Amino acid sequence: MEPLEPMRPVSVQAPIQTSTPRWKSAAVLLGTMCVFAYALLSTRTGPGPVAAGVAVGIVGVGLYAMSVVRTLRENSGKRIPLWGDAPVSPREMDLLAGAGMPLLTAGVLTAIRASGLTWPYLFFGLFATVVVLALILPVLIHNSRVKRSPAA
Repeated sequence: MEPLEPMRPVSVQAPIQTSTPRWKSAAVLLGTMCVFAYALLSTRTGPGPVAAGVAVGIVGVGLYAMSVVRTLRENSGKRIPLWGDAPVSPREMDLLAGAGMPLLTAGVLTAIRASGLTWPYLFFGLFATVVVLALILPVLIHNSRVKRSPAA
C-alpha cells in the first residue's frame, strides 16, 4: 500500500458578522419612528394622505421583500427555522427588515385613518393576516424546496 499524499491546508473563514454602523441604525430608527408617529397622530383625511400612506406602505413592502430575498439567497440549500435566526446571517441587524415592516405598518395605518373608514377593524385583520403570511410563507416555500432538492 502506498503512503497517502499530504493534505493541502484548507482555510475556513470564520463567520463574520459585520456590525451595522451606529449612524445608519440611528437614522433608520429615527426615520421609522417619525413616520410611525405621523401615522398615529395625524388627523388629516382625503386623497393626499391616503396616497402618502399607500406610498409608504409600498416602500415598506419593497424593503422587506429585499430582506427576505437576500436571506433566502444566503441560505440556499439550508433549511431556515420558522422561529429563530437563519443559519447564515452575515449581519447583526438587518436594516431592510428593520425598516420595511414598520414602514409597511405605518403606511397601512395612515391610509386607513386618512380614508375615514367606519369599519377599520376588518382591514386591520386583513393586514395582520397578510403580514403573518409574509413572515411565514417564504420560509415554508424555501424549506419545502430544500427538502425536495436531491442535494439535501
